[in-house]
Amino acid sequence: MSKTWRISLLVFIMLLFVCGAMLPGELRASISKALSLGGVDAYAHVFFCSLIALLLGWVGVSPLVAFVLVMVLGGLIELVQLWIPHRSTTWNDMLDNVIGAFLGLFILWLGRQLLKRECNG
Repeated sequence: MSKTWRISLLVFIMLLFVCGAMLPGELRASISKALSLGGVDAYAHVFFCSLIALLLGWVGVSPLVAFVLVMVLGGLIELVQLWIPHRSTTWNDMLDNVIGAFLGLFILWLGRQLLKRECNG
């Protein structure tokens, strides 16, 4: 996959994460109920932050910078949620972001190790 496609995928995933996080609480609850998602919030943070960190690393961003970028994005989302009706800011969301970022970077590292092993024999 070309670098342009990887960056496009990264931007798309980031937009999904941000748009989902910016939904007012009542609309978000209605969508969750209609799709039978239940309490998917923590899983969404881990999933999207993992994917964003992995994709950042995949396009060539260093692991430390990828981690910091994911934390900044998550922190900004939490701050903006203070002004969104029926939404709240929680430390648990930030913890889920940390877990997700580490998981994504670990998966990236693991994938690279497996590729090295295959190339070396």
